[in-house]
Amino acid sequence: MLSEEEAKELKEKIIAQIETTFPAEKIPSAKQQIETMNNEEFERFLEKNGILKEANEENKNECVFCAITSGKIESSVIGENKGAVAVLEINPISKGHALIIAKVHDEKPQKDVILLEKKISSLLKRKLKPKSMETSPSRLFGHEVVNILPVYNNEDLKSERKHSSKEEINELKEMLLKKKEKKPRKKTEKITERLWLPKRIP
Repeated sequence: MLSEEEAKELKEKIIAQIETTFPAEKIPSAKQQIETMNNEEFERFLEKNGILKEANEENKNECVFCAITSGKIESSVIGENKGAVAVLEINPISKGHALIIAKVHDEKPQKDVILLEKKISSLLKRKLKPKSMETSPSRLFGHEVVNILPVYNNEDLKSERKHSSKEEINELKEMLLKKKEKKPRKKTEKITERLWLPKRIP
């Protein structure tokens, strides 16, 4: 259960995010919705949107993205480099919906995030064959975060989210990371025996 102080801090961060990413006409109603929630409703909202993850008491006050990138919170990692990690979204909009998360708190854009975004976009295109890809950078709890969304029909980042089971996510992760097996080349046997040819008769 969140304390009053923790709930207040999280609400402020989410409202700041709303003000920078939502269309102008939707900001007032979205802010009002967050502000009027009691702690229990707010906690359910955080869990539903994958913001609040189950963590042990040691990680209770740790930034959720720091806990993900450090491996303290279990997640389905499909790529990583020095400064960023790519995980499958647990409440995806479409199959293969992934997040690129910077490993550190930094206000500047991270080069490693961009590099990993390109690599994961390419992987998803190759393995899942979507019609197109949509990416959306944002900043949450001090981390640079990029949503990568494979588009099969007309999905976008405002489309409805669906909950995926642990089994479904692990199955997708295995499929994405499975390397194509190379077929062994057939060795052509060299002809070592001399062929007997008749002598040329003039």
